[in-house]
Parts: sequence; C-alpha cells; structure tokens
Amino acid sequence: MPDELEALRARVAELERERAEEVARANAALAAAQDRSYWLDRWHVDLNQLMRRPGASEARAALRALRAVYRFLYHCRSRLRGAVADSGDRVRKARRTVADERAAAERVAATSAREPGE
Repeated sequence: MPDELEALRARVAELERERAEEVARANAALAAAQDRSYWLDRWHVDLNQLMRRPGASEARAALRALRAVYRFLYHCRSRLRGAVADSGDRVRKARRTVADERAAAERVAATSAREPGE
C-alpha cells in the first residue's frame, strides 16, 4: 500500500510538471500571436481582407518559392564553405608533403655529394 501511494504521488508530480511545461509553451505561443496581432493592428492591416484580394495566393506562392531559393542558396553557401575549408587543409597537407620530400631530396643530394669526394 505505501509503495502504491508513493507511485501515485510520483505520477501526480510528473503530470503536474508536464502540465506546467504545456502551460508555459501555450503562454509563449499566445504571446507571439499577440505580438504579431499588435503590429498588424497598429499598421491597420487586415489579413483576411488582404488574402481575399486577387493574386494573394500567387503572392504567397511566390514568397514560398523565394524562401525555397534562399534556403537552397544558404545550404550551398554552407557546403561551399566546408569544401573550401577542406581544400585549404588539403593544400596545406600537400605543401607540407612537398616540403618534406624536398628536404629529404636535399639530404640525399648532400649525402651523395660527400660520398664520391671522400
């Protein structure tokens, strides 16, 4: 019986935490909606009337297309930056390899130049 009571209390506490989180999310969403509504009222914009006008759906489609192009270009830019960073690493590695091979060749040349004259 005491175990059942403790389990129920734990479950009630968990449900209360979940409820508090849901209320916090709802309050945040409501605050965001009120903020948008405030600015629309301040600028005297009626979205319902605006969306009833001819061409409104085409304008929304055009904005969605522009947003898709922007996201595509943003994605390409980030991939290009990554590729440039990778290529810079490759160039540095290749230069280091060339420098190491040049130093090794100079050591071999210096060693072989001393051997015949000795």
